[in-house]
Amino acid sequence: MFEIFKASSGGYFWHLKANNGEKLCHSEVYTTKQAAQNGIDAVKRVAPAAPVYDRT
Repeated sequence: MFEIFKASSGGYFWHLKANNGEKLCHSEVYTTKQAAQNGIDAVKRVAPAAPVYDRT
C-alpha cells in the first residue's frame, strides 16, 4: 500500500509498505500533494516492467 504524509518542513512524501506493514521505500518530498500522488502513479505505471540489474 502507499501512504501519503505531510512533511514537517512542508510538502508531501509517500511510503510504499508491504502487506506486513514493513516500509519498502519512500519518496522525495514533493511541493504539493498532487505531485506526491503523481509520483505514486508513476511508480505504479513503471514498476511492473522495471528490469532488475544484479550488480553484485
